[in-house]
Amino acid sequence: MMKEIRYFQMKKILIFLPLCICFVYILLTYDKAPALESSFNSNRKTPVVMAVEKIGPAVANIRTERLIAQRHVDPYFGSRSEFFEQYFNEFFGQSQKQTIERPLGSGVIIDEDGYIVTNEHVVSRASKIKVRLSNGQDFEATMISSDPISDIAVLKINSPTPLPYVKMGTSKDLMIGETVIALGNPFGLENSVTTGVLSAKNRTITFNSEYGEINYNGLIQTDALINPGNSGGPLINIDGELIGINAAIVNQAQGIGFAIPVDKVRETLVKLFNFRELNKIWFGVQVEEQADTSKGIVVSSVEPKSPAYKANIKTGDYITKIDSKEILNILDFEKYILKKNVGDKLYININRGGREFTVDITLEKAPLPPIEKHALEKLGLYVQDLTPQLAKQLNLWWVKSGVLITDVQKNSPAASIGIEAGQVLIYVGQYRINDVEELGALLKVMKKGDIWEIGMVWSDKFGEHQGYARIKVR
Repeated sequence: MMKEIRYFQMKKILIFLPLCICFVYILLTYDKAPALESSFNSNRKTPVVMAVEKIGPAVANIRTERLIAQRHVDPYFGSRSEFFEQYFNEFFGQSQKQTIERPLGSGVIIDEDGYIVTNEHVVSRASKIKVRLSNGQDFEATMISSDPISDIAVLKINSPTPLPYVKMGTSKDLMIGETVIALGNPFGLENSVTTGVLSAKNRTITFNSEYGEINYNGLIQTDALINPGNSGGPLINIDGELIGINAAIVNQAQGIGFAIPVDKVRETLVKLFNFRELNKIWFGVQVEEQADTSKGIVVSSVEPKSPAYKANIKTGDYITKIDSKEILNILDFEKYILKKNVGDKLYININRGGREFTVDITLEKAPLPPIEKHALEKLGLYVQDLTPQLAKQLNLWWVKSGVLITDVQKNSPAASIGIEAGQVLIYVGQYRINDVEELGALLKVMKKGDIWEIGMVWSDKFGEHQGYARIKVR
């Protein structure tokens, strides 16, 4: 009887033992399941996926509002002079209905401080620019500068925390057939990605624009789909480096898109970040880049009596850091100083013949050229030439030349008659003024107490205006 009981118990053990072993195995391997799943997923994480994950947060969705303004005569300066009647009628014809468009485009953040590069045509004539990032954050952007000929514009958004940004690659080592990735917002579809190959380099395309035919030279050609809304977005390589800014597609053609190569973008940005032109800040050096960027930038000349001259900076010195910011190229140099103001003190790390030391420099207001100095002394005007780029920013695309008033001195003749920054001087006396040099010729004959008739145009949210005034020379 006891043998039968033992046999029955052993039989039960043999039956349940495999089940127990399976249960224990499940328990032991349960925690490892996510690791196995992760290992499986890692096979799907291709270089393209990793590049997109790396750059995606730096891609911006750009939405603009454009005011198609009614043109009309503005009584700002009172009744018009008969002399200006014919000229202004040529520009201010029939009224136009005011409408607002909301075009879509793309951009890419190039700096943790919130500088964004896009195509100029994406933001041209925009009365308001809004930016949305991939994490859903919304910002209102300001236009820093733009170049319609290169089709590059720089915007700025302000964030309380540093922003993700793209690393700039180079156009020098591009390879035909290498994988490229276009990111942007085609047709308003946010955070879209297309892939392809680099089809060709150094393409030239001609487009019609408000300034006539414009030749785009040295473009990158790719078969990665670039649709409306992709304009201004980044074209990156498999390492996630910026190699171009998506610019154009060929109408009625499939699989042919073009991008502005990053080296040309960088070259344009150096001009657009020009702190002396934008903020009238005087540092006082000309600098050049070297093949070995780790050495910084080299000083090629120093202006006499400038802040750099006073700090004993010399030709041939290498600037390696400003404050704690490492300076590897001219773009770093221009961007950093653009954030500063007149009177700010900077600490410059210098390498002179292998010897490193630090000097401090106090930024000053850039001195005015002789003509601009006379405009300030006699009329109280800060002036500069009106370029096509500036005309578009001011919504005055139809004005081909003139003298832009950038500021007005307080208690000056110009201030007393209500002249404001942003207005464009087009007539002085009986003369059509095309640039600062022509204004300078008239300033020479102006005498204290003379009264001159001047004509101006400008644009604001209410429309495009014209007016005239009489100004007394001091």
